[in-house]
Amino acid sequence: MKKVLSLSLIIILLSFTLKTPSTSAAFSDVSDRYQVEVDYIVGAKYANGITATKFGTDSPIKRIDAAVIVAKAMGFDENTKSPNAGFTDVPKNRAWAVNALANKGIISGKNPGKYGSADSMTRSEMAKVIAEAYELKAKQENIPFTDVSPRFKTSVAALVENGITQGKTNTSFGGSDNISRGEFAIFIYRADGLSKNAPPEVEDVS
Repeated sequence: MKKVLSLSLIIILLSFTLKTPSTSAAFSDVSDRYQVEVDYIVGAKYANGITATKFGTDSPIKRIDAAVIVAKAMGFDENTKSPNAGFTDVPKNRAWAVNALANKGIISGKNPGKYGSADSMTRSEMAKVIAEAYELKAKQENIPFTDVSPRFKTSVAALVENGITQGKTNTSFGGSDNISRGEFAIFIYRADGLSKNAPPEVEDVS
């Protein structure tokens, strides 16, 4: 009886697996390097592809897209009501995300009254947003990178110490470089796993 039950269970599980293909299989630009992470954030409904067949893995992520992904990861949605942050360059259908994060002190504008929605997010900006969103702290701020400004030093140290990211070289973090949508997916995946006390093991990305 036990053998029959086990075999039946295996058949059921295999059937379920075959009927639920990898999310990233629909995206022609998602390589094995990003598959698990993209599957995770798309499956969790944090993000969508830039088209029906492309996730935009290698494209720089826009600040507005990053805000929406982080807001959803934090549990906010389109029905969230937050004080208006006062940014005039945020699309109305995405204002809920920016307002929610700004109200929590997770994001800030690039200029008075401007969030910089259409601008690409840099690695330093990414570090600050993720550190603030997931309340990541560093025991010490001694980082070897010479290209991180004082404004972002605490955030970068927090991400490095918590294993979310690392530098591009021993002395360069690449703080002013744009971060791609694929890389952002990896960092959200890692931070989400850490917040659930189950940090995922993934390939390092510089």
